[in-house]
Amino acid sequence: MIITEETKLRLMCEEVKTIEEGEEIGAQLLKELTKSENGIGLAANQIGINKRVCVINVKEPLVLINPTIVERSEETFVFPEGCLSFPNKHIKTTRNVSVTVESDNHEGKMVFTADSDKVDDAFETACVQHEIDHLDGITMFDRQYTQQPYKAPHKIGRNEKVTITSFENKQSKTIKWKKAQPLVESGDWSLAEV
Repeated sequence: MIITEETKLRLMCEEVKTIEEGEEIGAQLLKELTKSENGIGLAANQIGINKRVCVINVKEPLVLINPTIVERSEETFVFPEGCLSFPNKHIKTTRNVSVTVESDNHEGKMVFTADSDKVDDAFETACVQHEIDHLDGITMFDRQYTQQPYKAPHKIGRNEKVTITSFENKQSKTIKWKKAQPLVESGDWSLAEV
């Protein structure tokens, strides 16, 4: 059963003592994840086990035992996220474009990066950050993206043409301000410099 009580999800998880214990928890997590129609990751505290183990299943099933993010890129991206612990809640989060992860059950460092044309790379990069956050008592709501108001250097006229860019697919278009304004205010598009 997936934990939905936020106070329980806010607890820091303890390290597992052995790889075997972590693998057992990882197997439970993967089994629970298969019950979900659209889940791509799960942390141990989401099923009531307060241990530092999580799984990601985007490209292939990946179990991380005692994972830590040891390096983060300064560059970030906005990503639409949901969470099995918060059913039917979807928000936009800010995630690092690239993270380096160390885990007791993997030799060396693993680099996850969304800086490619492959959608799976973005999903996996956001997911690994989401799940490790769970182990640290952090939820997606703590990473929620908030649109910063754009301050134009001058007042934009209704019929003045502006360029806007979509956060979702990075598509740009040039249209009149009166048509662009609702899109920018919705938070789905950003205004390029005027």
